[in-house]
Amino acid sequence: MYSECWIFFILIILSNGNQTNKSTTLHIGALFDFDHLSKDNGRHELQAAQIAIEEINFHQKDLFNGRYTLTLLSNNSRCDPIYAVDAFFHAIFRRPQLHFLVGTSCSNETKAVIQVADYYNLILFSHSTSFISQANESYSTLVRLSVSDENYNDARVAFIKYNNWSHVAIIHQDSIEHSLMMAKLAKHLNESNINVILTQSASWLNLTSALQNLQEKKARIVFVNFDTSFRAIFFCEVYRTFIKELRERYVWILTGNDYDLWNFSRNNCTKQEILHAARGHIIIDSSYKRKSSLINPNMTAHQLQQKLHVNGHLDRQTLHAYDAIWVIALLIRTSLDLNISVDEFTYNSVHIRDDWLNLIEQIHFLGVSGPVSFRNRQRQAETIISQFQIDLYRPKIRTIAEYSHLSEFNINCSKCRSLIWPNTIPVDTERSEIRRVVLKIAEIIFISVACIFGLVLAIFFLTFNIIHRHER
Repeated sequence: MYSECWIFFILIILSNGNQTNKSTTLHIGALFDFDHLSKDNGRHELQAAQIAIEEINFHQKDLFNGRYTLTLLSNNSRCDPIYAVDAFFHAIFRRPQLHFLVGTSCSNETKAVIQVADYYNLILFSHSTSFISQANESYSTLVRLSVSDENYNDARVAFIKYNNWSHVAIIHQDSIEHSLMMAKLAKHLNESNINVILTQSASWLNLTSALQNLQEKKARIVFVNFDTSFRAIFFCEVYRTFIKELRERYVWILTGNDYDLWNFSRNNCTKQEILHAARGHIIIDSSYKRKSSLINPNMTAHQLQQKLHVNGHLDRQTLHAYDAIWVIALLIRTSLDLNISVDEFTYNSVHIRDDWLNLIEQIHFLGVSGPVSFRNRQRQAETIISQFQIDLYRPKIRTIAEYSHLSEFNINCSKCRSLIWPNTIPVDTERSEIRRVVLKIAEIIFISVACIFGLVLAIFFLTFNIIHRHER
């Protein structure tokens, strides 16, 4: 009888011990775009996030003291605000309790999701949204791993003024997102006393006429904003529209170093023709700030590329999707260090949400996309200005300057190289000038004597013909 009681007592202790050691599952909602034509990398982004989940769960004892494991609950948002909100509510009402959100590539769906997610006190870690302005004021629960396009505007102005240009033009993809971005850029340029000659939207159907319009307006310094998939098409059209002498007078200023992702097969030009047209164009991009960290993912961008079985380079959105999961993991770890009860979070937990938002700035690590750290819920970064140069028939992207709010425009950085133009420094617009030319006295005397001599000679031959008109 006593032995049976002891056995029963031991079983109770063991079962309680197992329950104590059992980790709690934290669910992360994931919204990725699988069907949108211009966002064909959604599946790679989801796979990258899932790889991060697996790696974090493998190290959950070190990260979370064995208390938590992470699970990704994914859905297809189709780059559409209606589908995205529907997918969000499906996760809210038909899935287990969510703790965080990851995803949304398009700004329209991000705006829609973040507005409803705010009611449920969910933080959205956006891996690719860079278009939304005023994110700090209007979207307090949005954390961005991509740098906002607005952050480049000061660097753009500094580059224009460094080259003593005062007239520019803007050509961009025909979409609401690109129109809003370029409208803010145009406003910033005008406020900086830089005249915007033309702001032109274009699709691949009317790109030729848009380029001809630039030529008619006599613009030479042009800001270009197209998705990666359209950039090779753009430079192909530049090659076909302008002759070589005219192409060399233009300066094309793009955003983002994505040359390795250009699609050279979707146009009527050879790769060499496209590279010839793209030669010398300027690239405005980010350089992430590095901070020391004791915990970093073991993955590199190359290793992630191999795991995803991708032949070419991975785009930044895929790298950011991986890093977004690690931001969440380190946020959970920091919460544990500060005795913030993560598993007690509910959709009514305003205080826990606010604690997490305050802890975001303490998160810093070396991710697959580079150093990750935040300020005001936006990723910290400096701006680098590069030029697409061709050396021995091989394209190279060389840094020509750095820009930060502290040092401003800096051409003396350790990696900076000189700008290389095909001929002389391009002018910012085609100009017609009327100049008064003053001749020297010797030149006037010589021209006058030559004219008088020619007049005398003409009179002589005329008189000779009149006198001898009857002779044969």
